[in-house]
Amino acid sequence: MSAGEARTQEMRDREIRTKVKEVISQVAGLDLARIPDDATFEALELDSLSLLEIGIDVDEAFQLGVAEERLGELASISDTVALVLECLDARPVLHAEVA
Repeated sequence: MSAGEARTQEMRDREIRTKVKEVISQVAGLDLARIPDDATFEALELDSLSLLEIGIDVDEAFQLGVAEERLGELASISDTVALVLECLDARPVLHAEVA
């Protein structure tokens, strides 16, 4: 991976992490600035209903189509970011035709 590709990947990871944290903030009523990047859902004291809502909102935000069972396995922000990246990377790349 080139330095440029690494920077692009880092930016993508950061954007996804920010969106995941925004969803958590909205669902749980937590101050976005007080949610650490590496927080576990247990440390954030999220209940099962909040976790389900966060999973569904993240799924919808990134149009992932992930089964609820898989969303229920997530235990941290990092887990969630990794799942989003995995799903996005598994999508087929569509190339536009050049006229």
